[in-house]
Amino acid sequence: MTRLAGKNAVVIGEDSLTLAIAARYAAEGAAVTLLGDEAALAAQPCANLRSIAISGTNDPDDRAAIVGAAGASLDILVLGAADIPEEKDWVSVSRLTVDRLRATEDRLVIRSLMALQACEAALRAGGNSSIIFLYSPAGGYSEGGWADHTIAYHARHGLMRSVAAEWGPVRANMLVPYADTPGFQAFRRRNPEEVDFRVSVTGMKRLGDPLRDIGGAAVFLGSDDTQYVTGMMVYADGAAHLTIPTIETQMAPAA
Repeated sequence: MTRLAGKNAVVIGEDSLTLAIAARYAAEGAAVTLLGDEAALAAQPCANLRSIAISGTNDPDDRAAIVGAAGASLDILVLGAADIPEEKDWVSVSRLTVDRLRATEDRLVIRSLMALQACEAALRAGGNSSIIFLYSPAGGYSEGGWADHTIAYHARHGLMRSVAAEWGPVRANMLVPYADTPGFQAFRRRNPEEVDFRVSVTGMKRLGDPLRDIGGAAVFLGSDDTQYVTGMMVYADGAAHLTIPTIETQMAPAA
């Protein structure tokens, strides 16, 4: 597996899918630098790549670390997302505070904007470089408690479209996964029958594997095969986006 041999990749994030993408990129021959929360990176180390801790805010030290990781020329920038929020953290729109929304947007939107600006010169120097925004099921629909995530992911979508329109030939796409993550499994433990039913009616009738399926799609978007693909929502979700929004199942409330 050497589809990304010779490419320089910066991957920013600490959720399980972002870590899987970083590991898959390294396996495909890319030189990978992973940046994220120090505790999360230490808990889930990835082999064969360089890891750098950042605070996750628009901090001058973070910006400098990202610029240094990108180097003079950058081929791939992956902007990670967040797992499905834990049910104990769910909040209705009626109870959603401005501070809560700002905190979510800071992690999912502001950090991405800061990273994009820090890497712009290196991405342009790379020529036909690729930017991949990771999405989340929490961005496509809400179970009644993900409003802050849904709002933030729609903002990320707008950011991706703006970059795709302004930065060509650098390309930007959104990767939309439906995969077996710790957040998904926690969600399933409360609602096993309903969640298993939702998985069963997807086109592929299974969850995606983070390394094989989501990592593979990220390799495709980072490869030269997609040099004319930009501004797109690319679904690696087994057709879940075609079926799940139309299914009504009663989910047990969070304790």
